[in-house]
Amino acid sequence: MNIEIIKKGKEKDRGVAYLDDGTMIVVEGGRNLLGKIIEITITGILQTPAGRMIFSKISTNGD
Repeated sequence: MNIEIIKKGKEKDRGVAYLDDGTMIVVEGGRNLLGKIIEITITGILQTPAGRMIFSKISTNGD
């Protein structure tokens, strides 16, 4: 999946992106990639009362 990192996350080294429906995507290692479009691999999904959160990491050639 390709996404654009639009802001820094609250935790160290995390970036944040959003899907069109407002779902937040947290990207490990994405903090320094603000404004970049990157490929990610989803590592987990959490359903909260406020909506879904997707956790991911930056894809490498082997993922």
